[in-house]
Amino acid sequence: MKLLRWAGLVGLFGGLLVPAFAAAVSPNVSRSFAYQTTQPIPAGSLVSLLKPQGTVVELANVANGARLVGVVVARDDSLLAINPNLGRAQVATSGSANVLVSTLDGDIQAGDSVAVSPLGGLGMDAKPGDRVVGVAQTAFNDKTEGAEVRTVTDTSGHKHKISVGFVVVNIAVGTAPQATANLNGLQKFARSLTGHVVSTARLIIALIIIMLAFGTLITLVYAAIYGGIISIGRNPLAKVPVLRSVREALLMSALIAVLAAVAVFLLLS
Repeated sequence: MKLLRWAGLVGLFGGLLVPAFAAAVSPNVSRSFAYQTTQPIPAGSLVSLLKPQGTVVELANVANGARLVGVVVARDDSLLAINPNLGRAQVATSGSANVLVSTLDGDIQAGDSVAVSPLGGLGMDAKPGDRVVGVAQTAFNDKTEGAEVRTVTDTSGHKHKISVGFVVVNIAVGTAPQATANLNGLQKFARSLTGHVVSTARLIIALIIIMLAFGTLITLVYAAIYGGIISIGRNPLAKVPVLRSVREALLMSALIAVLAAVAVFLLLS
């Protein structure tokens, strides 16, 4: 059952729901922020600035989602930590991190955007126009390993059971541009890698470039090595020029691989 946009549930979880651990899963850039709570903000929590352009954060929710800044991570989990400081929250603003989410608005699939929710610090499946922290790289539902069932009460006093746990998110704070349902499988996969929607045409061109480059590399390497072996077998004195030709073929292959990688990167960026 989809539970949409409850007001009045802000900050309900504040430390009650979340497990005591969560770690960044790939290098990220983080920055330290002050917080006003007496207890540290749990790793994996979404946080927003208390005031625009401020340096103090609070648990993120639909009310303060416009000021969403990132995900709290452990102090030692960042590739680059700006002003790390004990007693302050270390907030990842790029890279990938484990993010606390719930099934409040449905299951989360890999490639879905993760948005702020009415529950303080917890993410949920995004809808068009939602404020999002990034794109999920793993799925989450009530059967996911480590998922915990919790009971919440809406503003009408009705109780609902939801599952809470972690997903790996490629951090890219912004606004959900379109419904995930409008994306095909290839686009969802690309979105989970890049953090944004890539057109199908660009994806097809990128795949063609990859296949052509791969085929060319195999042909060059095979021809160089096979031809070299045959030539040396027929004329051992030709070893030096043959090895030079093989080396040149391998260098050409490396150049083709680099050019193909750059072309694919530009297409997907």
